[in-house]
Amino acid sequence: MEATNPTNQEVLIRASCFLEEKQPKLGREECQHLVRELMLFKNQWTLSQFLLNLRQEATVTFEDLEGELLRLSEFEPLQQITGVAEFLGEEFMVTKDTLIPRPETEELVLKAQSFLEQCPVGRVLEIGVGTGCIILSLERLVGRHHYMGCDISEEALVVAKKNRDKFNLQTELIYSDVYSNVPHEKFECIISNPPYIAFSEEVLMDESVRRYEPKQALFAEQEGLAIYEKIAHRLEEYLTDSGQAFFEIGFKQGSSVQRIFSEVCPNRKVTIHKDIAGLDRMIIVSGKEAQ
Repeated sequence: MEATNPTNQEVLIRASCFLEEKQPKLGREECQHLVRELMLFKNQWTLSQFLLNLRQEATVTFEDLEGELLRLSEFEPLQQITGVAEFLGEEFMVTKDTLIPRPETEELVLKAQSFLEQCPVGRVLEIGVGTGCIILSLERLVGRHHYMGCDISEEALVVAKKNRDKFNLQTELIYSDVYSNVPHEKFECIISNPPYIAFSEEVLMDESVRRYEPKQALFAEQEGLAIYEKIAHRLEEYLTDSGQAFFEIGFKQGSSVQRIFSEVCPNRKVTIHKDIAGLDRMIIVSGKEAQ
């Protein structure tokens, strides 16, 4: 009798047990989640398709997954293994040179989207584009404005340009250390998810982040506040009177970042906003007339 391949459910169970055995620190639930996501990627399935095919004969076997499982056991992020990360329902290319997009950053984009949908046509600037997921998502969701993104990493800009081309967008992407190469023009919206982790906090971070994500995109001097200060120093030069600025922050940095922007923008309202988990996650610098 001809042998048949195991079912997808059997592959899921075997691969999850293998990963948990190789790296017990991950825990059973996380191992199952990682293997399921890997199988979705390998089979090019949605979750619904995966569930419908659980008891069907597997076309992607345990042996097909073993190389990726060994990488996962070394805490390599799944997104770097697959080369893609989901952000606001779209897949963005990621590499070792870019920060992996995170769900809390989606909330920052949605705040900016609400503003851009009702403000006059103008220019939008992102400082530190990484994969481009923020600025490209804003162009994709809102359109009608002129979009520009800058980064100090040439390697990250290569990735952002590939993502821009994938979505057939027009965002201008330039090399710049904050404002160093940005045209001296006024922007209706400035947005950034800058490096904001203090070097002293590195030991507290997940091993996958410490070992595999670019430190230049994670850490900043002055207890993680250095880039905010650099952006704030010249913010009034680049932001229109009616414009707004949006920043992601660490959950313990709300009052510190608020103070930085309040001191340089005394005629603007600077507010702290929480994420879906109830943690301080965003700073919004409002237009002058919004006082």
